[in-house]
Amino acid sequence: MADIDIHSPEYRERTTEFEAEVRGCPVRWTESHDGHWLISGHAPVTEGLRDRDRYSTVKFTDENGKLSGGLTIPTAEGYRALPNEADPPEWDGLRRLLAKPFSPGVVEQLRPMIQRYATEVIDHMVTDGEADFVMQVGSPVTALVTLDILGLPLEDWRFYAERIHQTFTGVPGGGDSEAGIPGIQKRLSETIAARRLEPGTGLVDELIAAEIDGEPLTDETVKDLVYDILVGGFDTTAGLLAGAVRWLQDRPEERQRLLTDDAYLRTATEEFLRYVSPAVGLAKTATQDFELHGEKIGRGDRMWFMYRAANWDPEEFPNPEQVDLGRAPNRHVAFGSGIHRCLGSHLARAIFQTVIREFLTRLPDYEVVQEKAESYVFACVNAGFAFLPVRYTPGPKVHPTPILAEL
Repeated sequence: MADIDIHSPEYRERTTEFEAEVRGCPVRWTESHDGHWLISGHAPVTEGLRDRDRYSTVKFTDENGKLSGGLTIPTAEGYRALPNEADPPEWDGLRRLLAKPFSPGVVEQLRPMIQRYATEVIDHMVTDGEADFVMQVGSPVTALVTLDILGLPLEDWRFYAERIHQTFTGVPGGGDSEAGIPGIQKRLSETIAARRLEPGTGLVDELIAAEIDGEPLTDETVKDLVYDILVGGFDTTAGLLAGAVRWLQDRPEERQRLLTDDAYLRTATEEFLRYVSPAVGLAKTATQDFELHGEKIGRGDRMWFMYRAANWDPEEFPNPEQVDLGRAPNRHVAFGSGIHRCLGSHLARAIFQTVIREFLTRLPDYEVVQEKAESYVFACVNAGFAFLPVRYTPGPKVHPTPILAEL
């Protein structure tokens, strides 16, 4: 048993230390948040994530009439994150609808578009001399790429990005219906209803027109699918980029090699994914009694699979606290594993590789203002920054005509 609360200030301040302590017994119980298992070692995390038969991510009402289940601890109310909060066979049909737009081949064709947005975003901040890397580089590039794929208006990027950012920073967005997650849900519902009447082009319209076993998707299902794509990619990719930028700031040789060595950039991408682990964990519910690494799991038990703790497991990764950009093999679980492996893993890699090169090329003397950097409040969910200020020598813009007048 462990007296650990993954939402406590102590966990936020000592995340990797706490995770190392938990990893001493990689399957252990905590009474916090109505009780749940902490799964922290690489082997049990990998085993559990790949098992689609003994676990569920579906939300349900427990014997006390309380909402339980889902991907988070405690359970998030108000929406259903699809396809992740679905089990087979429902999961299979939903995932098939989303697989092609995020497949390796399609993502490779998107690289020129990603480059265009990376150049555009840096154009908007390169002349300033200082910026918040998170909301002026990492988040807007990811947002613009994602909205382009979905077929949503590019000028709405900040509407979505700021509200998603609020969910991790812990800074309330106000009490009105346009704040935070409710604002996103409301905007998506209105957009889907309008697009049924007047279709556009993009994944949103493809989902509206799609069928599973001859049945069309409801507006609610389309909304939940689109929401999961938005919230699953914006701040995780921005957090990955921010973590890499902070580590690279005083390592000029590593930065230069990343600009010139494609193979090294690919292994570095995997190592930053392992080291930063932007998506920190995922919850599941046991559907039957079974044993996991010597511990008896009961049907209905909630379980928290700790991605970053697994990615820092010394039994799998020698010197895990050290960044080794040439590390191979690198069997990290930064994107999860099994049926809940991140849908956007190939897109996240492509965005990371494109943006990091564009940023290092055009702002070669940047420095992170470490004393002003702020990590997320909800450190157990996303390993990112609420604010990561950088300073640099102003440079020239590249695009004579911007895609957007302002960001």
